[in-house]
Amino acid sequence: MPLIVLLPLVAGGVGFGAGFWSGSGATKLLKVAAVSGGCYVAYRVIKGGK
Repeated sequence: MPLIVLLPLVAGGVGFGAGFWSGSGATKLLKVAAVSGGCYVAYRVIKGGK
């Protein structure tokens, strides 16, 4: 992947990560639960499709 494409993606990922994990402990717990739930649903859909 060209560096001119990769650098903005990396910078965006770092910025998203910093913003995503800022906040109180309860907010972090809710975010982790939401992401985990989404991953589980995606896993079930993918496994169910096979």
